Amino acid sequence: MKHEFLDRIEEAALNAWPAPHEMLYDGWLLRFAEGYSKRVNSVNVRYSSRLPLDEKIAYCEAVYARQGLPTLFRLPEPFTSPKIFTVLEKHGYVQFDPTWVLGREINAGNELPSGVEVQQHSLVEWIQLRATLTDTPLSKWPVHRKILDVIVPEKALMGLYADGQPVSCGMGVLDGGVLGYFSIFTGLSVRQRGFGRVMMDALTQWGVDRGATFGYLQVEGDNDPALAMYAKLGFERCYRYVYSKRE
Repeated sequence: MKHEFLDRIEEAALNAWPAPHEMLYDGWLLRFAEGYSKRVNSVNVRYSSRLPLDEKIAYCEAVYARQGLPTLFRLPEPFTSPKIFTVLEKHGYVQFDPTWVLGREINAGNELPSGVEVQQHSLVEWIQLRATLTDTPLSKWPVHRKILDVIVPEKALMGLYADGQPVSCGMGVLDGGVLGYFSIFTGLSVRQRGFGRVMMDALTQWGVDRGATFGYLQVEGDNDPALAMYAKLGFERCYRYVYSKRE
């Protein structure tokens, strides 16, 4: 896969999961979301730099300290020079949580099984559904709601119902012809029944109807069951990113 298209996926993924507060600093994107989710509370290497790396790292540490947050770096390997890894290591940073970005060309999704219905929800309705499926109180979801509320590209917030009961949820974000799959979750009591795949099909159809030709998602590197499941769905490993933090 060409480097330029990998960069397009990375751009779409950042747009699809935005931070409520962001700033650019010498080609790096600093993101802040009250500590909720590493992706939106980290320094993302995006463009070429002019300033010395030691100076940039110190600046980022000061900015995150003012926010009361640890300094995390999210480093997509195709776009991060080896020198950045070396300098971060010199400053006491260690890598953790490697994550794969998977992708494939997409076309029309499969038809829904009998007795299964998909519904699109408002943001408030979808957060309620997500909280119900994960068995967590709504008080845990305000920052998540802020993140979804500031997404600019078109998004679909979907719920899957079997015989009228909620079984799964998911979000699709369409950026040009690139469709991102996010927050795919199936209730614990109804797993191993294919509902996750049905949700993927529903989001795929939504995206294809609007011109999507390529789909991507992100899976943590140690999540072997998810990596195996998405491989069966035709998703291939496009590139990897890692996080880096001080020990």
